[in-house]
Amino acid sequence: MNQFHKFLLLTLLMFSGATSVLAQVAVERSSARALTLEDALRRSLRYNPEIAKLDATLADKLGRAIEAEVKLNPSFKVSGGYVGEEAGNGGAFELEVEQPLRPSDFGLRKTYAAALRAAANLEQKADVLRILNETALVYYRAWALQERAALLSGARAQADDVLTTIQQQLEAGQSSVSQRSIFEAETARFAAEMIAVRGERVGAQAELAGATGISAPELRLVRPAFRTPPSVEELSAFAQSRSGVRRIALARRLAAAKNLSVARADAVFPEFAPGLDASYARPERALDFGVSIAGRIPIWDRNEGEITRAKGALAAAERELESIDRVSFDRETRARRQQLLDLQARADAYRDQVIPAYRAAYNETLAQFRAGQASTLQVFEVQKSLIEAQEKAFEYVVETLTARTHLEQHIGGRLEEVGGSRREQRSR
Repeated sequence: MNQFHKFLLLTLLMFSGATSVLAQVAVERSSARALTLEDALRRSLRYNPEIAKLDATLADKLGRAIEAEVKLNPSFKVSGGYVGEEAGNGGAFELEVEQPLRPSDFGLRKTYAAALRAAANLEQKADVLRILNETALVYYRAWALQERAALLSGARAQADDVLTTIQQQLEAGQSSVSQRSIFEAETARFAAEMIAVRGERVGAQAELAGATGISAPELRLVRPAFRTPPSVEELSAFAQSRSGVRRIALARRLAAAKNLSVARADAVFPEFAPGLDASYARPERALDFGVSIAGRIPIWDRNEGEITRAKGALAAAERELESIDRVSFDRETRARRQQLLDLQARADAYRDQVIPAYRAAYNETLAQFRAGQASTLQVFEVQKSLIEAQEKAFEYVVETLTARTHLEQHIGGRLEEVGGSRREQRSR
């Protein structure tokens, strides 16, 4: 685990909060393993095989940086001979050593390699965050399916309760078989949907288990709870120190520009190879030294291929940066934050106002139905509205959480880390 992974792990541990405490209590009370979002992200950081693959990708990028910076290996040539003369036997020994040098070896390749490393590290951080956000999305989907299964189970129980009342009314001659058939159909529909949701939930939990390395047969997911996102200024300031989209684009453009400089330098100036020649002859015992310079003049091959590739990479990096700057970073941050606030307000309204109102109406209508003051169709319509509102509420919660992950991807970190930075600064 590299330093960045350790940093993220410590950050997630810092911001687990009270939710983790509640989860521990739930573990003791239930056979199913309770899992919070923070626990899932911590475990994903450690056990997710996709994050392990990122290490290989980073090693490949850092390897290219090393290859770009390292000089060419020296070459040598050793030759010997035997000479027979009247005065006696003799021999000769020659050694030639050359060190090829490219014009870009004098500083340009070093700065290009540094730019490659910087871009690789930023991209690694962004990729780790992307996978963590994907884990969060899987968690949200599995949690929504868990809640939907509970909703369908409750709706089926409510339909069974109404069926029991209708049966009692039928025995008293106060209802009809057609009215009973309505709720029998509803009970069958809820049962069929529960089967489908159960299968989807098993698949989502299996995907979450694969990302977190958990082998428990069943997970009980805790509802994610988040506070209001920080201000635009705080988000933008935080993004400047993290691997946000604009910072990555800047690093890529710098690396592409350095690569073009290297390609052009190797095209204009000749490559040369200073060398050392040494010879030794017997029986005279004559030792000679000499210095040589070899080289290649860029006449036919002027590195046009590498220059063309470097120009294309630079143009792509500049277009990427221009597309980000065309809509300013702060403006996009403000838009994403406002979208999150609006979606959160809608989800909160359904949770705090819409659902309680529908539930109160259903309970009142059901009480009136049992007292003979409401019809079966009235109960059916109110129950249908309640169930639809609950399903919408879960859908809106998932949309809110998805918007949150998009904002975090944009700034290059989790929103809790922004708050942690503020608290840390105040403590100093």
